[in-house]
Amino acid sequence: MDFHKIWLEQCAATRTIRERFGVKSALDYLVGEKLLNFAREADRSPEFAAELPRFQAAVWNVFNPYELSGYLASLKPFARKKLQKLLYVSSKPVLR
Repeated sequence: MDFHKIWLEQCAATRTIRERFGVKSALDYLVGEKLLNFAREADRSPEFAAELPRFQAAVWNVFNPYELSGYLASLKPFARKKLQKLLYVSSKPVLR
């Protein structure tokens, strides 16, 4: 098994979690747990580092920008800043 491609299964599982337990649980699972762990491993492994951009893009396909920004806003500052960097989310609100 290609462990560096495990994110594919995790994204598929997230859809089921979302249906059964709601968006918050799905975000906790994929973003708050799996993406953070994957990013830590990417710092140590070139195989994981090569897959990280694909995983990041997949997160944006699973959740919409409002779900992601609302989730990040609910986190403590340290976790929020780390995930904002991983998901390329600005810490400043967009004015229209």
